[in-house]
Amino acid sequence: MIPNHIIKRHAEQQNNLNIIIGVLGLCAIVLSSPYDIPIYIPDVLMSLCQHSHDPDLIQVCLTTDMFLTLVFLISISLTISWPIKKPKLTLNSNDTCCILAKLNINATRANHGRKFFSNIILNNDSYKDINEDNVCSLMHFFMQEAVLNGRPIKFSKGMFVLYDSTNEFFTRFMVAKDNQKHGSEEHRSGIFKRLKSFATNSLKSLFKLQKLNQTISDTFIYVRGDESSHFRERALSKLQRKKDYPAYGMDVKHGCMPNGFGHILFGKLKGLYNNESDPYYGDRIYIKPEEFGLQKFKHYIGHSGKYIQSVSRRVLCKISKFQKSPICTKDEAFRENIDMKLTKKWNQILSTIPILTEDERTSMRTKASNHGIYGIYQQTSRFYNDYIQVRDFQKELENKYGRDIRSRKGNEIIFTTEQLLESRISCEATMLTSNLTNHLQCPAPHKNMAANLK
Repeated sequence: MIPNHIIKRHAEQQNNLNIIIGVLGLCAIVLSSPYDIPIYIPDVLMSLCQHSHDPDLIQVCLTTDMFLTLVFLISISLTISWPIKKPKLTLNSNDTCCILAKLNINATRANHGRKFFSNIILNNDSYKDINEDNVCSLMHFFMQEAVLNGRPIKFSKGMFVLYDSTNEFFTRFMVAKDNQKHGSEEHRSGIFKRLKSFATNSLKSLFKLQKLNQTISDTFIYVRGDESSHFRERALSKLQRKKDYPAYGMDVKHGCMPNGFGHILFGKLKGLYNNESDPYYGDRIYIKPEEFGLQKFKHYIGHSGKYIQSVSRRVLCKISKFQKSPICTKDEAFRENIDMKLTKKWNQILSTIPILTEDERTSMRTKASNHGIYGIYQQTSRFYNDYIQVRDFQKELENKYGRDIRSRKGNEIIFTTEQLLESRISCEATMLTSNLTNHLQCPAPHKNMAANLK
């Protein structure tokens, strides 16, 4: 016959074992939901608290460290679950100092463009103000604010990309497009459709079915569809680009915008980040000033000629012996083209990472080629702690591109809505002569090297 004390001790051990199993199960339940708070979590935590002073065997499974970890995870869950209260955006009203206008910029127009931009972002009815004159001023403002890696640059040719956290900028332009009296000319979008339209209108004019000046549309914002060679990766096929991510154009009279520009290409790209707290959250919009538009036949021919020159230069400049020739100058330095030297160097580094299969290398090289700098940077972050050659390469990228490395494909000029709203006014002649006491030149901004890169 088994003594009673042995039976009692066995029962206690079995009971403790059941409690240990239960505690471990409850911990697993909590840890299975680190980023939200299911309705049953509070009861589970209360049950765990009841065992925080149990015998030693149970406390081994529910140590203080584990309990603090659980509390920490819950605090993360609460932080992520609570809505983010973002400060209300306003235009910087501190105009006690001004920034000297760049040589090719009209300061008065830049200041008007600054106000127009803030109006577009903050005013629901601002789509009514989208016209040729205001958009011309907007381009002066953008070129005045052009900065690369914290350094102001003179923008002569290239691409702007705006990250709009409010998702209002592009929307306002689309509302303005849809409210145009003469439509958006979507029926003419496409290379062959546009050529056919020019030919048809010329024949009608020739046979006096309509006057030639009536064949020229007065539509301001018109659909270009896939009539753009920029950001081809925005969709897999030409049909999908035209349907989901079409390009748009606006013609501005020559002589208004700097550098002889007479057309603005713009469109929307896929967003990169979904977290509202990310500085590059929101609509991603490309904006490119060009010399010629597509509405008039003579401009169409001029645009085609510039395109052929650009493609020819791009091909020649890939050949090493031409890269230092005058034809490969830095006039195109602020375009979204990917730096081929950096891409080639990263491809070589991928070959030195032994844990990658050949299929993985091929996939990563393809993504780097399509996405450019931000794609390469994301890949370097994956191997940063394990390989010194990756760390050195990432530092090289950071030194060249600065804090907006996470958002760029190539050498395009990056803007955020917050950055533009915080901009300073440009110094107009009257400010620096008759109002010296109120408007002084702003001190040069301190360059923050590679801040907030990750």
